[in-house]
Amino acid sequence: MKGLLIAFSLSIWTYGLVWHLGLYDKFYNSIEGFLTTNRTLGNTEFQFGSILLFIIILYISTFLANNIAYFASMKDQSTTRTRKQRLGSSVLLIRLGIVFLGFFIAATAAKIPLDSIAIVLGALSVGIGFGLQTIINNLVSGIILAFERPIQIGDEIEVGQNIGTVKDVGIRASKIQAYDGSEVVIPNGDLLSQSLINWTLSDKRRRIELFVGVGYGSDMKKVKSVIEGVLDRDKILKAPSPRVLMQDFGSSSVDFRLLFWVETMDIWIDMRSEVMNAIFEAFGENDIEIPFPKRDLYIKGLPGMWKEKISGPGEGLPSDLKDIDEEPPTQE
Repeated sequence: MKGLLIAFSLSIWTYGLVWHLGLYDKFYNSIEGFLTTNRTLGNTEFQFGSILLFIIILYISTFLANNIAYFASMKDQSTTRTRKQRLGSSVLLIRLGIVFLGFFIAATAAKIPLDSIAIVLGALSVGIGFGLQTIINNLVSGIILAFERPIQIGDEIEVGQNIGTVKDVGIRASKIQAYDGSEVVIPNGDLLSQSLINWTLSDKRRRIELFVGVGYGSDMKKVKSVIEGVLDRDKILKAPSPRVLMQDFGSSSVDFRLLFWVETMDIWIDMRSEVMNAIFEAFGENDIEIPFPKRDLYIKGLPGMWKEKISGPGEGLPSDLKDIDEEPPTQE
């Protein structure tokens, strides 16, 4: 909008300046002659006015596509509709449709023959063969993502080492906002070629897994009962029900595996911390030991030359230090 308003303001200012200087007719005739004069390039005739009209219509269509996509995305984020009812990545199809429609309208208005467009597309295909495979792959992948909708704007996804929230599904690449605040741009081809984990594809529930170790001398039935009492909370789902399983006999502890579900993954980190704190306090109240590594050092013998000696004050110091320590301080 800023660039469009600046161009409009400059046009109005230039018109007013030329009009008040009395140069409007001369200026208008020269511009009209420049734009409407037939010119020849090889066997093709063209006018600069047709080229300018083509560029203006294409710019307007791109402007409309970007703004319609922006407001559609904002509406999706502000409403509480379900994932299937939102436009999401289908906004990309709207953008492409408006751009292609604007292109053909611009070509018709500029009287560009279809055979010339075919020549341009043929040259483009040659360019694809020489080095644009990646760009076309990402473009086609973006269209596939828009139709299949494996990801939507607002989904929590994981691709390789990248984890975050989908903020935009573009023509060439998609934008993911990581949990640390950074924004990661991932080519659309990578979203289809790599294994993609979508945590919110069908619902936003999240299973939390914890491992807790207790000492071998603990009452295992009591331990399980205490943990089950901790997991009886409002924010923990009752279906599927929480599970407490004895997992392993470790070197210094008996390990329990805790499995429970929360309604939305937005709170899973907070709930994990809350449950861990509650288990730690409950174990302390019920005298249940959480073992930690201990090391005992046994000294079987000492070298024969090594002797223990307790030194008194000043003993064992060098003679020069001993003299300094014994001399009284002098004052000037």
